[in-house]
Amino acid sequence: MASIVFACVSPHPPIIVHEIGQGRERETQKTIDALGQVAQEMAQHQPETAILISPHGPAKRDAFAILVGPRADGSLDAWDAPQVTFAFENDVEAASLIREEAERAGLPLEPLERWCYRDSAGRWCDGLDWGCTVPLYYLRPGLAEAKLVLLSISYLPPEQHFALGQAVARASERLDRRVVIIASADLSHNLAYGPLGPLFDEMIERAIAEWDVRTVVEMDFSFRHEAAEDAVSSLSFLMGALDSLTARPRVLSYEGTFGVGYLVAAIDIERAREPSASAGTEAGSHPLAHLSREAVETFVRQGRVIEPEELSGEMLERAGAFVSIKKRGELRGCIGTMEATRANLALEVVHNAIDSATRDPRFLPVGPEELDQLSYSVDVLSPAEPVAGPEELDPKRYGVIVRLGLRRGLLLPDIEGVNTVEEQLSIVKAKAGIAPQESPELFRFTVRRYS
Repeated sequence: MASIVFACVSPHPPIIVHEIGQGRERETQKTIDALGQVAQEMAQHQPETAILISPHGPAKRDAFAILVGPRADGSLDAWDAPQVTFAFENDVEAASLIREEAERAGLPLEPLERWCYRDSAGRWCDGLDWGCTVPLYYLRPGLAEAKLVLLSISYLPPEQHFALGQAVARASERLDRRVVIIASADLSHNLAYGPLGPLFDEMIERAIAEWDVRTVVEMDFSFRHEAAEDAVSSLSFLMGALDSLTARPRVLSYEGTFGVGYLVAAIDIERAREPSASAGTEAGSHPLAHLSREAVETFVRQGRVIEPEELSGEMLERAGAFVSIKKRGELRGCIGTMEATRANLALEVVHNAIDSATRDPRFLPVGPEELDQLSYSVDVLSPAEPVAGPEELDPKRYGVIVRLGLRRGLLLPDIEGVNTVEEQLSIVKAKAGIAPQESPELFRFTVRRYS
């Protein structure tokens, strides 16, 4: 059974099209080469349907848009290159299934018989916008005879775009075709005007490379506005579409040419694994992990918060704790507290487990049908202690907290792929919205990890 088999992130500056750039496109050669690589890899998957989301389509304040008419066509006439034309058959069946799944999820999705957009002068133009045409200029060799589905972002928050991506994934499963997802996205348009643009691009590049959904979906709106970004909505959608799959992202290129960030990424897809025979069992689990499971299962099935009884000495302690939930080996939720907020550790774990299952903004709340497929781990934090500088940190041994005014971020220790203090600090500062050149207060802590 086919569904989503490949995905990518593509920038959309018209100047990288030869007929428009007239030689200046060579200043973005890394971007062009990376898009050529994506097209070659896409072709290997023999896609039957390509779903493209654009930030420059007929965006609505309170609704997404989808093309339901039979054809998706257009040109680069608005960019003085009318000879560059595009014509695709619209996948009407896929569009219909997406509309059904969006309706079930309560997502506003407006059907359009024709695609249209506003040009640089604010005039409405009929046909594909440049958020579609520029990526398709380089990627259409990889699409061959694939049909197209066009979606437009809205002014709704990233969480809604993530949910739309999940609806598209469900529709793709029902469609039973080989589907590729194209997220059209430019990064900051303010690279030449202060530190926030470069910081935004650094955060997004890292979030894609590490598939850090939270950083994308939870990014502060005022920060996004100052960075003049064109990416968070499309990327939130993409991450939602791949939420139930194992995504293997590869950032192929990044360039800050012309004061705008252009990133190309390919995302390989591994099919979700079937749960093993022992998935969801409690044999050998630590009492705190067992308590997490009991708290979540009781809350999801009965809507009740348990009151822990017969507490061990450890459970009577007071400490901050993070509860991580995984489904088939992939993260399903993680929420915690930096320091104690409850009367004892048992209550800390109970409430953080329920929040991980129901309030992590990256995921929909856990449903009863998932409970037998979940596994739990608990990180109990030691009290944080201030450190004089990076030389007192060790990413394998210590977690780190950074604080600068009201901005604060935390990173747990011994995270896969984080091997140096420099990497650790770069990630945690980005999470806190602290620029690389800023010097926050540093704190370190250790954890006791139970599963």
